[in-house]
Amino acid sequence: MGKAYTGVDIGTDSLKLAVCDGDAIRTAVVETLPEGMMADGRPVSLDAMADFIKGVVRASGGIAKDAAFVVPANDSLVRRISVPAMTEKELELNLPYEFRDYISQGKDRYVYDYAVLGTQVDEQGIPQSMDLLAVAVMKQTVADYAEMFRRAGMKLRVALPVQAAYQNLVGGNPRALANCCIIDFAHAQTTLYFFANGTYDATRTIEMGGVDLDRAIADACGVDVHVAAGYKLANYENVLTGPAALAVYESVAVEISRALNFYGFNNPDTAVEAAYCGGGGSLVQPLVNAVAAQTDIELRAITDIMPPAQGDDVRALCPAAVGATLKAR
Repeated sequence: MGKAYTGVDIGTDSLKLAVCDGDAIRTAVVETLPEGMMADGRPVSLDAMADFIKGVVRASGGIAKDAAFVVPANDSLVRRISVPAMTEKELELNLPYEFRDYISQGKDRYVYDYAVLGTQVDEQGIPQSMDLLAVAVMKQTVADYAEMFRRAGMKLRVALPVQAAYQNLVGGNPRALANCCIIDFAHAQTTLYFFANGTYDATRTIEMGGVDLDRAIADACGVDVHVAAGYKLANYENVLTGPAALAVYESVAVEISRALNFYGFNNPDTAVEAAYCGGGGSLVQPLVNAVAAQTDIELRAITDIMPPAQGDDVRALCPAAVGATLKAR
C-alpha cells in the first residue's frame, strides 16, 4: 500500500478533507468555516486557517499528515497548452515562456509545473507534440501554504490546481464518460470544467452560487442571510420550492445552458455527453431539476465517478479533495 495523503480543498465557506486508501475513501470531512476566514477566494489569515485545520484534524481522526492541497484558483495561473515534443529538461526551461502574457516581469518568482494530457506521434511512432496542463504559482505563495500546513501539524507534499484534481477523477476512469463536464455548484459561484476525450479542456465560471439562494430566501422571509442558510439546509416551510428560490434556479440554469452552448459552438467536434454535478448546490434537487429542464445533456451525480466512501457519504461536497489524492503516489 502506498503512502496515504489527505486531500485538502479550502472553499469560500467550507474546508474539505479526504483520505483515500486504495480504491476507497477512508475518511472525508466537510466543516463550515468561521465567518470572515476567507476573502477574494483566499484565507484572510493563514495562521488562523492553520489553527482551524489543526482542530478539524484532531476532532476527526484518521487524517493522514501528508497533504495534497488544491491551490485556490486566485493563487494559481493555469493554461491548457500544446508544445512540440521535448524532454523534461527542455520543458523546465520553456514552460515559463508559456506564461509570458500573464507574467510580465519577475518570472523567476514563480514555480512552474505541468501534467501531460496527451502526446501526438507520427507514422513511425515518434512523438511530435504534447498537450499539457501547465500551472504557475508564486514561490512565496507555496512557501506560505507550506508554513500553514506545518502549523497545522501536517506537511505539504503535493500542490495542484482544481483542474488537475478533476483530471485525476476523469482521466483514465472507466466510470467517467470521455466527453463530459463537471459542474461545481459552490457557495460563491458555479463553475463548469469541460473534458474532451478524457482530458481537461476549458473552464467557464458563472458568478452565481449558493450564497445567491441564501440572499433570495433572506429577502423573501425577512431574515438575516445566516438564518436563511439554515432555512435552506432544513427546507424550512418549503423555502426551496418558493418563488424566490425558483427564480434563482432559473437564472443559474439559463447561465449553465449558455456556457454549454458556447462550449459546443467553439468545439463542434466534441459533444458533451453528460455533466457530473457536485458541490452543495448539487444536493438541492429543485436546482438540479431546473438545470436539467434547461439543458440537453444528462445530469449525473459526481459520486458516480468517485471511489466508494466509508462512513458518512459527503463525497458530493469534496470531489476536488478526493481527486487531489488519487495520483499523489
